[in-house]
Amino acid sequence: MEVLRPGLHTTVQDAGRRARALGVPGGGAADGTARRLANALVGNPGAAPGLELTLLGPALRFDAPALISLCGAPFAATLDGAPLPLWRAVAVAAGQTLDVRGAPAGVRAFLAVRGGLLGQEVFGSCATDLRSGFGGLAGRALRAGDRLIWGPALPAPAPRAVPAPGLHTPVGPHHRLRVRPTPDLTPALAASLCGPPFTVSAQADRMGARLSEAVPAPHEPARPSVPNVPGLLQLPPDGRPIVLLPDAGTHGGYPTPLVVIQADHPRLAQLRPGDRVQFEEVSLAAARHALLAQERALRQAETALRHWYARP
Repeated sequence: MEVLRPGLHTTVQDAGRRARALGVPGGGAADGTARRLANALVGNPGAAPGLELTLLGPALRFDAPALISLCGAPFAATLDGAPLPLWRAVAVAAGQTLDVRGAPAGVRAFLAVRGGLLGQEVFGSCATDLRSGFGGLAGRALRAGDRLIWGPALPAPAPRAVPAPGLHTPVGPHHRLRVRPTPDLTPALAASLCGPPFTVSAQADRMGARLSEAVPAPHEPARPSVPNVPGLLQLPPDGRPIVLLPDAGTHGGYPTPLVVIQADHPRLAQLRPGDRVQFEEVSLAAARHALLAQERALRQAETALRHWYARP
């Protein structure tokens, strides 16, 4: 397919890379739920590379027949002028144009193509790392005139099944993020962070989302660097918290009093400037239960769609 319009920030992403011990961010699609379901809908493995769309989508002309799905934030999309349904597989004929515009809520969506997109693989992943300049399409976002290809796959009709709406990643403008405390959390910080809502500022990208309201930050001039993971809440000296996303560095020296539980990581991908965020501390047992329930539901959907494509 040819890129007629690249969109605001469209990159090739997959499930990310396991190279954090080398100082390389994991990366990958920020909304893992959208990635897995979009791939399942077209018969791909859950980690297959596709396109991550951000705020304003691309226009793509298909030069060959394809089976696609678009999952995530509710982007307005058309195929040759006709509305394209989200969260389902859609057959595309050679010569048709997919035009994805903006979304009224949320930030990101994932476009999967049956066969999976082909890209530059680094450390076992095709995820685009913009700051390092590798992975995906030469380590950069899409540009007009780029051509993308996908791997071989047997032709298949689009399944009529669609994921249950309860599996969709919630979008804003209000977010309740469940968190666990770290040793950096003090009673004073707990009262400041797990109370009134925060506002997502305009300083938000794949590294992290800065919140507008400040809290009293502890003064630790000789603090050593510690490991970072997506979902950590950093407190820089100005007291404005930063929620880390997939492209965040692997270590840092700021206090990190809270970490968003893994089940809520897909919601981090949909934090839009102006959205309101509240943190709610939960028990370790509750965090595990939420993750197991989410994983069970996703695997059931993936298995059902896999059986569709496996039938004779």
